[in-house]
Amino acid sequence: MIVHARELMPVILAALQRGQHVRLTATGGSMRPFLHNGDVVELEPLDSLPVIGNVVLVRCGSDRERYVLHRLVRVKGEKLFIRGDAQTSCEGPFTQGDVLGRVTKCYSNGRTRRLDSGLWRFAGLAWHLCAPLSIWLLRLTVQLRGDRRENI
Repeated sequence: MIVHARELMPVILAALQRGQHVRLTATGGSMRPFLHNGDVVELEPLDSLPVIGNVVLVRCGSDRERYVLHRLVRVKGEKLFIRGDAQTSCEGPFTQGDVLGRVTKCYSNGRTRRLDSGLWRFAGLAWHLCAPLSIWLLRLTVQLRGDRRENI
C-alpha cells in the first residue's frame, strides 16, 4: 500500500514530537550511493541543531507538502542548505523548523548501517567534500554498469 505524504506526515511528525523514532521507506535516487530506492531509514527527533553531514528530513516546496531526505551541506547563521548525494545543486535556505528529523540508520539488503556516526558518517562527509567529482564518478559507474534502475 502506498500512502501519500500529505496523509502520512502528520502521523510521522506527531511521533517525532513525542520523541519516538520512525522508520520510512526512501524513494528516488537523489541520495545514491548512500541511500537507494526502497531502503528503510530510521529517523530520530532533533534534540539540537543538525550538523553538516547529517541526513535530514526537510519540509520544503511552496505548498510545504513536499518532503526530502537530503544531506545538510552548509549552515550560514540560521539558514540551512541541503543537497542529495547524487545531485550537484543545493536546496535552501531552510530554517531549523523546516528540519523534521535526522536519519540515524539505514536498513538495506538485510544489513543495518549507522549513518550518523562512525565509518558511514565519515564516508558521507568525504562524499560531500569531494563533490562534484564524487557525483561525476557515480554517474560514470552507473553508465559503465548499465544500471538504469534508478535515475540520477
